[in-house]
Amino acid sequence: MLSKARKVDPRIIRTRHLMRDALVSLIDERGYESITVHDITDRATINRATFYLHYRDKQDLLISSTDDILEELITNLEMTDTAEVSFADLEEPPSSFVGMFEQIAKHADFYRVMLSKQHMPYFVMRVQEVLAGFVQEGLSSVLAKDNELSVPREMVIRYTASAFLGVMIWWLENDMTYSPKYMASNLLRIATKGPYTNNPF
Repeated sequence: MLSKARKVDPRIIRTRHLMRDALVSLIDERGYESITVHDITDRATINRATFYLHYRDKQDLLISSTDDILEELITNLEMTDTAEVSFADLEEPPSSFVGMFEQIAKHADFYRVMLSKQHMPYFVMRVQEVLAGFVQEGLSSVLAKDNELSVPREMVIRYTASAFLGVMIWWLENDMTYSPKYMASNLLRIATKGPYTNNPF
């Protein structure tokens, strides 16, 4: 029997998006600490009563917006069974990894402000954890035993997740010059085969 998922009123979604967009633009302009709820409602062209129907305060809006964005990111990363991914030919990278870059591009202003321009610690930490989880799953699918690694598994996971995050920020700061598929393919290539055509060592 199919469960009847309760649909959120499109007007509610639109209002929340207006507030999220207002928050991001204000953080970009002034920094988070100086923003008030009045600033957000004024920018979003809604009244304070409407704001408080959805959120307790600006921190609640920030955390809720972050959770929504990252839930979408996680959904994209879970689209592909990592056990079925072949690392032999990365010209066709996993759809989940391409989807991750597509989702970042879709919410580019949010990611750019939170990760790069203002470096919001809560968001940076959460993205890092999402990436670490993705790397861990991928690593487990190809190297099940720790004795197959030359360094501790957690070190590999954290190193790779940090590298992924750094490349994502670089991509955003350079106006996403390369396509999501190009980014996914080449980032996985670097992670699995290294950056060299021939081993220079």
